[in-house]
Amino acid sequence: MRVPMPLVLLSIAVLASIAAPALAQTAAPADDPNAIVEELVVTARYPGPAYWRVSDSDSEVWILGVPSHIPSNLAWDKTRTADILKGAKGVILPSVATAKLGEVIKFTLKNLSQFSNDGDRTLEQVLPLSVAEHYRQLPPAFRRDNLLKSTFRPVFAGFALEAKAIKVGDWATAESDIVSLAKKAGVKTRRASETPALPLATAMMSMSEANQAQCFDAFVTDVEHNITTIEPVSKAWANGHTAEMLNQTPSSGIEDCLYSVTEIKRQRALVYQTEIKTIKAALDQPGKTVMVANIRPLVAQNGILARLKAEGFTVRTPAD
Repeated sequence: MRVPMPLVLLSIAVLASIAAPALAQTAAPADDPNAIVEELVVTARYPGPAYWRVSDSDSEVWILGVPSHIPSNLAWDKTRTADILKGAKGVILPSVATAKLGEVIKFTLKNLSQFSNDGDRTLEQVLPLSVAEHYRQLPPAFRRDNLLKSTFRPVFAGFALEAKAIKVGDWATAESDIVSLAKKAGVKTRRASETPALPLATAMMSMSEANQAQCFDAFVTDVEHNITTIEPVSKAWANGHTAEMLNQTPSSGIEDCLYSVTEIKRQRALVYQTEIKTIKAALDQPGKTVMVANIRPLVAQNGILARLKAEGFTVRTPAD
């Protein structure tokens, strides 16, 4: 079964929604991607999600560390976040990969054949037997109809699988709630950075078949993990229990396979540098700024907070 164009468009859309946050997530150059600075991982002193603060003499950035997804209907105490937003100069949201719809359609039509396996082999024919069987072990509701019988390349099939899981699981991002709170407080929001999505898609087309299979298996593992952990992780986040949240959210294998591609490695470095520069630029202006960031690079060894502290900025933990 050939890859239908709507499925290709969907995979690019999901790539755009998760690629830049993923690039920022594992960009901290540490030998162990799961290594964290223990003294930064503490239970929040106040009710609600945990905030870290970076400050200099006359400015501060309040950083809300968030997991990748939360249940869309999660009820969490927004009182403190609403208070922190009062008087803020702005809210900085996580980086995103972007592409205009017209550009995506044009790109898809031009490269439609590149989304299929060489020789029009099916996904089932391309994947190692163990990987195909791993996929079959997912709950039926989270599998895509006839995905293994399609000619979709494994890496793009992985993005399509992620889209299915987000829809079926009814998962969302915490930033949508933050945007609503910022709007009520009259505080403007902006992105830390915007990464072009289509060059990333082009780069993925050059991946070896083995690496693509590794990526697909990592997507399966990610979905499998999220099915059982999103609820407890989100509750831990909502209650400011950062260690508990991190213990259940290890670094994803998806990034490990994607970063075998030079262009994606380059984009990773740019996104991570931008996250740091954005915070420093906010600190150059007097007053308070709020930022939403993925939790792991925030507290990683040689991560965002560790680097800023090394440069002389004051870093306060959620326990302060």
